[in-house]
Amino acid sequence: MNRNLRRLVENHFPTKAEMINHYKRHDVFRCAHESHRRFNHTVSVYHVLKVKQCYPHGCTYFRWKCKKLCTGASCPKKYHHVGRLCFSCRFFYDEKEINRPEVIISQNQFKQFLNEFKLFEDWIENQSGRQVEFSGTISSVKPEYILMKAKYKSHVILKGFLITFNNCIINKIPFNDTVYAPVSIRLQNNFNFSLQDVIDCSGYFTVSGGMIFLRHLRRIERHENFMPPYWTESKARVMQKTGTILPYQLERCHACENGTLLYVFHEGDSTPHARALFCLEGINDPELCGFPAKQLLMHTACPHDNFAKL
Repeated sequence: MNRNLRRLVENHFPTKAEMINHYKRHDVFRCAHESHRRFNHTVSVYHVLKVKQCYPHGCTYFRWKCKKLCTGASCPKKYHHVGRLCFSCRFFYDEKEINRPEVIISQNQFKQFLNEFKLFEDWIENQSGRQVEFSGTISSVKPEYILMKAKYKSHVILKGFLITFNNCIINKIPFNDTVYAPVSIRLQNNFNFSLQDVIDCSGYFTVSGGMIFLRHLRRIERHENFMPPYWTESKARVMQKTGTILPYQLERCHACENGTLLYVFHEGDSTPHARALFCLEGINDPELCGFPAKQLLMHTACPHDNFAKL
């Protein structure tokens, strides 16, 4: 690490302090745009400052409208929503809207955030693309799938596994946030990574979508906790056939142990076109999901011995 940057980090984050991923903070900004309604209008720092770059000036949006549909009348072309095919219609018009993210913390807190964010970005720039020493505790292991869209048919393909870490240390700096590590099927078969394993390794530090990834793991030392691996290749291939792509994404589905991100590729593309949510439980409609109730019953049911006394 650069000597000046190291000195700044050590001065700003004492030895016992911990760094966090400021990109994924949701307690700084709020946006009233309707696209954020399903997440209660909370937005990440990464979305505001890096993707949209809409603070403080806001972003411009043109809302498409129809003079007929707005008054409750039917569309002459029998459409139910305003879309690109409506541009030439005399009833089509648009309204210019400017949405500005709102800072939901105090002025002093925001000033402190900006200082910490600058230091965090300097640290990110210094680490990105380089091999780092890493230690962390596995908080989840999930299969990683991609959706390959072809002209006539789409296929869900098992790419590997995605390990999630917490309680991390990156180049001797405590990192109290999530780090992701994609691993190959072969690596999972060899090491049988499972929940609560402590891993020491090295890997290449990258940032994608505001998330921190550790790629190409090397010199792996696994301090196993003797828990059986929950995910195996055979089980992942079964879920590849029985899982479902959710029609929309809810916050609780992202947090669910049976929800995993699915990267969507079009045939011939080298980069993903979009992201979807893949339900390993095979639920088609998130609103009808009974998995939380099932988990609650499993944790609150009477012990077997109590049934024996009846």
